[in-house]
Amino acid sequence: MSDAREEDFADAEKTWRAACYFLAKGPSATLQFLGDDDRARLYAFQAQALDGPCPPGQDGALAVDPALRRKQEAWRALDEMSRDEAKKNMVDFLSHLLPEWRDWFKKHAEATLNASEDNGEAHKLLRGFKARGNSGTPGIQYSRL
Repeated sequence: MSDAREEDFADAEKTWRAACYFLAKGPSATLQFLGDDDRARLYAFQAQALDGPCPPGQDGALAVDPALRRKQEAWRALDEMSRDEAKKNMVDFLSHLLPEWRDWFKKHAEATLNASEDNGEAHKLLRGFKARGNSGTPGIQYSRL
């Protein structure tokens, strides 16, 4: 990957994480005004970005809760969309619905998120683990953090 493409990828990843932070920690009153279909699409893009295509059995067919059914059907509709494309689509859709989310993030969360990335307990443990030369045990897969 060229330096420019790596930088674009890093910026896109940072923006997506900021959008996820807003959805999780942002002003809940703002999100309450979104329609059910819009919330379902945001959920679907985030689920696709994190887990890939909707697994069989989670397609909404058996969901009793209408909101859950809507979310799962929206996720299933994304089919084989790539994780990177889902991240981009989530950010674009959130920006379309709530263009102010970036301002909120810059004002309320950017410093907190950046500090927690660099100084969080999990990161401290991992840095210490790597510093001791433990880069992983062959044959063992570690979950994403």
